[in-house]
Amino acid sequence: MSEKNMHGRIFKKLREERGYKLKDVAGDVISTRTLTRFEADETSVSVVVFEKLLKNCDLDSVDYLIYYVKNTEIETTEFAKRMQGYIESGSSVEIVNECMKELKKSDIKFAVRLDILNFMQLIEWNGRSELFEENKRIIKEKIESTSKLGWSEIHGLINLINSASSEDYSCEYIDRVIEDCFQNIYDGNYPNSLFNGAYGMLLISSLSFLSRNGYYELVEKQCKETLINFNKLSSLYDRSKYYIDVTEILAMVYLSQNKEEGIEIANKVLKYRNTLAESINNPLYKQKRDISYEKFCEVNKTGIDFEF
Repeated sequence: MSEKNMHGRIFKKLREERGYKLKDVAGDVISTRTLTRFEADETSVSVVVFEKLLKNCDLDSVDYLIYYVKNTEIETTEFAKRMQGYIESGSSVEIVNECMKELKKSDIKFAVRLDILNFMQLIEWNGRSELFEENKRIIKEKIESTSKLGWSEIHGLINLINSASSEDYSCEYIDRVIEDCFQNIYDGNYPNSLFNGAYGMLLISSLSFLSRNGYYELVEKQCKETLINFNKLSSLYDRSKYYIDVTEILAMVYLSQNKEEGIEIANKVLKYRNTLAESINNPLYKQKRDISYEKFCEVNKTGIDFEF
């Protein structure tokens, strides 16, 4: 399903579930005929119009995004639901066995292949299996042959890059991915904000790849350009998260090269994460702060301690 041809259908489902009539939502924004065509995915509406339609349903963009996630093709496969149960019970062995069994089937859907790749990374499986390696190769070939990445392909590429080495991808390829991310991140386009967020995650994964594989000059340049671009994207969904993630990568690049400016930037990142950890009662924020601190300590070649 194309991302540009799903919003009408999703909006209609949301409107009907909330009990709003066509004429009430259309109001003086657009005609009921145009709204009907939009909901049938026969035409599109501008971002300004879409915002007004959401307002007439007593909704904002965040409400829509949450609903969008739950009701589009970005859905959990039955296989993934079963694996999630094993994740919650801590049964890593069962996950590996189930994934291997699935990969031996002759008619595996691409979505299931992506699920398998994702679950192997979630459990941090370090074993070797030709089945899993072949699965990676198939996913990689599928993505590289696709001219326009959809939601599944974007997240598949994120997973591949997260575990890739310089032998898997050249810095030239990753550099092209980064440029593609910038071209596909649009400011203030709420119907596509979910895809903007996906490209944001792909961007972070690509910058991390350059950093951990020692392409320091290139990643420093791209991090600085990314931060400048983020300053222009005031409506980018979850912009502050991506901004601090890029800043963290830049700090690690400097620390790895014994540059003292890395200490100053790292301290800012740690203070930000510590403020979140102390103000929001969620263990995930504390975990993120601690992980950032450990990563900084691991690459720090300056001999200077961090303060936050």
